[in-house]
Amino acid sequence: MNLFKSLRLQFRPPKIDDPDFGQLTFMYISNHPEHSYWEAEWIFPPTGTPVSIGLDGDESGPRPDTREWHLDLPSRFDRILELARPGLAKVFKSWLRQDLPEDIFTAMKLSGFGVEDPRAQPITWDVSFETIGDTWLGITIPFQGEEPKDATVDT
Repeated sequence: MNLFKSLRLQFRPPKIDDPDFGQLTFMYISNHPEHSYWEAEWIFPPTGTPVSIGLDGDESGPRPDTREWHLDLPSRFDRILELARPGLAKVFKSWLRQDLPEDIFTAMKLSGFGVEDPRAQPITWDVSFETIGDTWLGITIPFQGEEPKDATVDT
């Protein structure tokens, strides 16, 4: 790729209006163009709130497999919450010294989803939340396939 095109992609990233995800912005990674992706604040259908997502792809748009993986999330959302709940409860106990409410959305908001490679088996992905209220925590629950791993917490 020529220098001018590389600079243009970095400093004037392409944007597209996607029928499923809304406005997407291309994030060009000059040192590793194969790791470039599209990012969006997707209005997640089950919650009606914006969540951050990154979709692997090139200048022409997101890859079909990453689109499909993200578009399948709403149908799996109840199961995702069920699997993430024990890790979230553990964070609430240890960091906030309180129980996780039955309705988790009274204490936190869904903030994003990430996926390494939707073609990998088992797939590595994560779901992220942010607490609301006096103490802010960013909580990410990583998964390998359908198995949740230990939460990571950002303060």
